[in-house]
This record gives sequence, structure tokens and C-alpha cells, in this order.
Amino acid sequence: MNQTKSGTNVMRAARDARVREGLDTDYELYRVINRKPGASVYELAKELGWSSGKVYGSVRRLEKDSWIRTEKAERDGRSVLKVKPVEWFEFLTPEEVEEFKNMDF
Repeated sequence: MNQTKSGTNVMRAARDARVREGLDTDYELYRVINRKPGASVYELAKELGWSSGKVYGSVRRLEKDSWIRTEKAERDGRSVLKVKPVEWFEFLTPEEVEEFKNMDF
């Protein structure tokens, strides 16, 4: 195997590891957000023992994938980003919600 191909494989393995790490990080954060809806990025970081930057990056990925919502709020005169999970019914169309309401259990 030549040097370039070996280097490419190493880079691919490193990228794959980062992706796996990010997915694990996002899932762990999502679980905490569900337990503490409305917590700030700082509060979540403190809860997990992570840096605020790590939490913020994961929050952005989860928000991009529509798993959570963020809103700016003021707390003690400071601007904070509050994080909340998306409710299960928000994944459904209005027609699906209506159908669900009309189901007999």
C-alpha cells in the first residue's frame, strides 16, 4: 500500500470515529434535555461535566435535525439559550394528529 492510500485510510478512520463520537454525544445530551427541558446550555454542560462549547455544538446538530428547539431568554440580566425537546406530536402532520385523536384504544 502506498503512502497516500495509507494516509487516506487513516483520515477516513479518524473521520468515522468523530462521527460516532458526535452521535454518542448528541444522544447523551438529548437524554439529559428530555429530563431537564428548558435548561440552558451552561446548565446542561454542568450536568454532563462537558464544556459549554461541546454542548453548544451538539445542541446545534440536534436542532438542525429537528430533535430540539432553542429559545433565547434572559436570566439574571444575562442572555441565555434555553433548550427544549420537540414534542412527539410535532413530528406528525396535522392530519396525522387528527387521525391519532380519533383512534379507539
